[in-house]
Amino acid sequence: MLETLPPRAHDALNSAIASMHAALAVDGHNFDLAAALAKRHLERFRRDQDPRDLGQAEAALEPWLRQPNPPPRALVLRANVRQSNHLFASALDDLDHAIRAEPENADAWLMRASILQVQGRYLEARQSCGRLILTNAVIAGICLANVAAVSGRPEQAYLLLQRFAGQVPPTDLLYSWLMISQAETAVWMNKQEAAEQFFRNAMAANPRDAYLKAAWADFLLDQNRPREVLALLAADIRNDNLLLRLALAEKQAGLDADLAPHIEDLQSRFAASAERGDRVHLREEAIFNLKLLNDPEKALSLAEADWQVQKEVADCRILMEAAIAARQPARAAPAMMWLKTARLRHPVLTRLEAQLASHVVGAGLAIRATHGGPSA
Repeated sequence: MLETLPPRAHDALNSAIASMHAALAVDGHNFDLAAALAKRHLERFRRDQDPRDLGQAEAALEPWLRQPNPPPRALVLRANVRQSNHLFASALDDLDHAIRAEPENADAWLMRASILQVQGRYLEARQSCGRLILTNAVIAGICLANVAAVSGRPEQAYLLLQRFAGQVPPTDLLYSWLMISQAETAVWMNKQEAAEQFFRNAMAANPRDAYLKAAWADFLLDQNRPREVLALLAADIRNDNLLLRLALAEKQAGLDADLAPHIEDLQSRFAASAERGDRVHLREEAIFNLKLLNDPEKALSLAEADWQVQKEVADCRILMEAAIAARQPARAAPAMMWLKTARLRHPVLTRLEAQLASHVVGAGLAIRATHGGPSA
């Protein structure tokens, strides 16, 4: 037995995808059907994080993407695939082409804002969010709040998100995104009880979302509640990101017998990704090396490579943690500069920033003492 595939019977999304594949095999020139199928694959990728869905989404669109001027909808869907693979430059290129053809394409502007925010390009991200106001004020507001939260204005973001909370019922597709946005903003403001309630609201509305599960698990691990993470992720070992969180919970809970095979499994997965040239999970690999393999030097190198690609709170955190553990605080300078420029306030990052500053001061004093300086 090489692998046990997840059960897909009695699942509405899987059934819809299977039916659409059968229909496309009969009517291969139907672009609307192909685009709908690609969108469904992307939906399942967000839920299950199985990278094969990304390949299948792009394959469904391939005949139209070969055209000299692909349909804007095809470009936006391919940009989604490229964004998921962290190919941000080519994703932005697709989006720019789509926007030139359809200047009011809301999906393109929203995805563009998301990518620019991940890259730390906040002014451009806000401008992209602003283009959504005439199309959907709620989406534009959540988009703008997310940018504000990571660029020094979490209080403004929190108030803006609260304003929209009454307008988005739990049955709305926007509800989970709104709850996650409120939860993360609350964490950054050190409102832990409020953050937990927002996470629980999101989980109740969308319990299978992989991104949400990872964010909720991270929150619980920071609260030193590993048993809840174990219960949450016990059935999610196929997902690399969630398996990592499960292993971190096992270490936190002292379950060494369960932890050992999961560490071995993660090592194999990260090695296979490196062989394929797939560097999507650099941040997770850095966390794995730092917290589970106790290899801060390798973790720091991975965190630095990850920082070249994306600049989110979690990327900043692992770079700072690895620099401290490796006793090389100067290598965290890009993260420190980002914190200063973005004016981001986050309780964990503030603590790490103080630790790094003390390491730098301590190193400076040691050098002066060695060379007979004023502190000698």
